[in-house]
Amino acid sequence: MYTKSNKEIYRFKVFEESEVEKLIDVEKEVEVEKEVEVEKTRKNAEGKEEKYTEKEKRKVKEKQIVKEKKTEVEKVEHVFVLRQPTRRQMEEADMEYGIEMSRCVKQGILTKAMLLNKYTDNGGIMSEEEAKELAKMYATLAELQTKFTTYKIKTKDPEKFNSEQKEVYEEIATLRRTIANIETNYSALLNHTADVRAQNKVILWYILSLTYIEERGELVPFFKGSEVEEKKETFFGMEEEENNLLDLVYDKLMAFISFWYFSVSTTVEDFQTLELDIEEGNL
Repeated sequence: MYTKSNKEIYRFKVFEESEVEKLIDVEKEVEVEKEVEVEKTRKNAEGKEEKYTEKEKRKVKEKQIVKEKKTEVEKVEHVFVLRQPTRRQMEEADMEYGIEMSRCVKQGILTKAMLLNKYTDNGGIMSEEEAKELAKMYATLAELQTKFTTYKIKTKDPEKFNSEQKEVYEEIATLRRTIANIETNYSALLNHTADVRAQNKVILWYILSLTYIEERGELVPFFKGSEVEEKKETFFGMEEEENNLLDLVYDKLMAFISFWYFSVSTTVEDFQTLELDIEEGNL
């Protein structure tokens, strides 16, 4: 849970199946050499047979508790934490977004606005009115987001916003839902725009920078490296090695960071609902 002391976006657990070799107690019948009393017969001084016993070493079977190796599959708990980014990290992420946008445009990859204008000029799956309206929505959303950041709101609870802040917050949420519904119909087309590529790069940047794992009670970066480029190399190496823990946690990391990135305000309950949807296969 986010507090001023731990500054966490969200904390969650994953369970990794691991084969563990154990020594277990097993009762088995084993053959051992023991000194036992054996009944025998002999002739006495009078020539008559008589019975007697004497001790001899013989191999006998008896039940004993012995140690045996057994491989068991155990679920190992791993605690992951997504930390709140610092102001410097957010500025670096914004710069990363701008650099990727510029690079894509230089390579001839269209932005969403450019693509919509192209369809407006040439016709296509989107009518001129729809394209203009969607472009207008993007512009309005950008203005609202800029306005909202100027408030410098410290609380994450929308109920504590003042009336003007609430109004802008609700407008952003409504506009995002509307845009999302429209984009769903054109996702195959819009997914190849410079905007989406830049967004995907920033989301990966945040995953690499904000993901921590708990080890012996201490939080340590999951992706090793002092710089993001080093962390990226760690990430690629883990992918190539088919790291089990990365495979287990990556979809959740992507979903949580994407949800946080595209949301104006999120609560622990929001993340818990999202995690439940992931685990139930609803996403």
